[in-house]
Amino acid sequence: MREKMTLQKICCCVCFLIILGTSCNCGTVELVNGTKSNGEVKSNETLYYLDTNKPSIVQPIETKKGESLKDYKFVQVEVANVVNPKKHPLTFEVRYQSKSDVKTYLGSFSLYPADNPGKFIVATQGKVKDEGSIILTLVTPDKVDPGDTVKVAVKKIKFLRG
Repeated sequence: MREKMTLQKICCCVCFLIILGTSCNCGTVELVNGTKSNGEVKSNETLYYLDTNKPSIVQPIETKKGESLKDYKFVQVEVANVVNPKKHPLTFEVRYQSKSDVKTYLGSFSLYPADNPGKFIVATQGKVKDEGSIILTLVTPDKVDPGDTVKVAVKKIKFLRG
């Protein structure tokens, strides 16, 4: 009798693990980072590409009529796709550039692991005051050989309220 109950418990646990394992893999990658399993972005959003030859993008700040930049506390950068087979460390610096071309460092973030996409936020610290631009710069602290591939796709930079 005791052996039969133990066998039933084992069977129940195995069934539970099988169900859990199959349900956890159903579209999780697509929901978390917006990419298909082959690394392609599934939406029609415009992507901006950074690499070692073109390490920066400049995106003008767009606000809706009647909104103030003071209402926004964070800059959100969504890294949609990363091609970095040698896993060079990648850091991104976020700067605000005013209309008068004054550049202000807001912060930085890094990918971990170095080929893992995701959403990242950096505090505006109240330094974004007028219309201008956000500059996103890819920094690779390691030496990247000319034959190494490092390419990052990011979606349009957004502002978030606090």
